[in-house]
Amino acid sequence: MSRIGCCTEKNYFSDALNLFVETQWLYNTPVTDLLTSGSLDSFPQEWLSILQTLENEQINDFVAKKITKPEWSESLKDFVAKCRHIDRLPSINTVISAKPPKNFQTGLSYKKQHEIVHLAHLIHAQCAPKKIKVIVDFGAGLGYVCQLLYYLYGYRVLGLEKNEANVTRARNRQTKVYPDSLAHVKYKCCDLTCNSVETIESILHNEFAESSNVCFIGLHACGDLSVHASKIFFKMKTAQLFILIPCCYHKLSTSESTKLNTSTEKQYFNYFPLSNHLKAAIVNSNIDIGFFLRRPFLRLACQEPADRWNDMSIQTHSNHAFYVLARALLQLYATTNGFSLKKRTQRSTRKSQCSTFETYVKESLNRYILEPKTEKKIQEQGLQLNLDTYEKNIIDLWKDHRNKLKIVEIYTGLQLMLQAPAESLVLQDRLCWMHEQGLEATIIPVMNKQLSPRSYALVSRKR
Repeated sequence: MSRIGCCTEKNYFSDALNLFVETQWLYNTPVTDLLTSGSLDSFPQEWLSILQTLENEQINDFVAKKITKPEWSESLKDFVAKCRHIDRLPSINTVISAKPPKNFQTGLSYKKQHEIVHLAHLIHAQCAPKKIKVIVDFGAGLGYVCQLLYYLYGYRVLGLEKNEANVTRARNRQTKVYPDSLAHVKYKCCDLTCNSVETIESILHNEFAESSNVCFIGLHACGDLSVHASKIFFKMKTAQLFILIPCCYHKLSTSESTKLNTSTEKQYFNYFPLSNHLKAAIVNSNIDIGFFLRRPFLRLACQEPADRWNDMSIQTHSNHAFYVLARALLQLYATTNGFSLKKRTQRSTRKSQCSTFETYVKESLNRYILEPKTEKKIQEQGLQLNLDTYEKNIIDLWKDHRNKLKIVEIYTGLQLMLQAPAESLVLQDRLCWMHEQGLEATIIPVMNKQLSPRSYALVSRKR
């Protein structure tokens, strides 16, 4: 377990703000705009001179394990040290070796099986000592966790879900596969807000005639939902335990946005920052967070962890660098020549068919329309007449940029090193808010984060 005393570590939030101001060139634009924005030109030359010489195993160790050498530049070592300092996420405990029962494995990916069985284990370990028998699942989806909690431990579970289609599917699945749970596991369509205490209490009373203590849970509660659940927990007297794994921070609702130019806007969010301590640090720093703690920052906090680079092969690195640079170059060509890229199909360019850049371009031009920004619509016939010209020009442009492949992969690695500090800042802000409300709260690692990247649970209990 890990707990930060937000009142005793007053410099943490200020240090985090300084790190992300300094490194916004690494994350503050989409990777498709790497070339358009000139992000690669922001690389400190002294960093490149070191990192470009590393062998595959060395670059993996640098990113995944933050291994540096004494002779490296002070600014690069300082970057690594700051990443370590801001990353307050606890180390993953030894993950239990368990699988869900066979009737829970059908139709579920190994990742999903791993997630529901480990979360259920944590919930029971926290609920049993407090003799809690009723659980409310926020964002229940298709009800996998709800059913498992009843099947393994006998809890009564209320699954609340915004999507009515998911509620219908969960009920149909329950009737077909788990009919013995019908009296014990209930699903309700409910669009929750911070003011949903009475709604939940009413549903609990109607479904279970229940007024005793309950536990709130959520697996990958998306966007605002995780914050709404926290505030409902604080307000609702019978809610005694809170166990929630948040997800999709970038889907938090905005409170304000201001367009700066055609590609950038200042953004502020309703529930980030959340704690008074982070808000105070922002005021004291005199920094406008609307410029850099934007949606790209929250998306960074949701990326895969740097651990994914442990033992990554040369070929995997090469493939990744190719597709990132190729897509960025397509964007550069479109932007430079006054086009916007519009998908013809829902799927992006298929990597399996793109062994060379020439095949990548052909496939891309079959899947995207280069639409002039000055027109609302482009005629398909006119596009077809220009495809050969577009293809030739894009291939020529590639020749000018293909030497950046290794730089792109180094850029990706540095960005990954910021992922844990970014997620840590978001979660520490929420943890600090809970402490400010007088709640006991901690962060507990639940899952293998290489398998399930959003693997940390906020666990809170009433004093």
